[in-house]
Amino acid sequence: MPVFVNPNQVVSLVALPDRTQIVTTATGNHGAAVVYDVTELAAEVVRLLTTNPSVASSGRA
Repeated sequence: MPVFVNPNQVVSLVALPDRTQIVTTATGNHGAAVVYDVTELAAEVVRLLTTNPSVASSGRA
């Protein structure tokens, strides 16, 4: 199921061996940050979130 995330609301990415967590400025219950688990690896998430590829160097999140 696709997840649509506003790149301006991304606080950080957590690169895990088999997935990536996207931490956003959105808040859920009790003010906790909303975290999305996605199956793409961090480099692919950066590519998808970045409109200008020169903003993030390859392989870094």
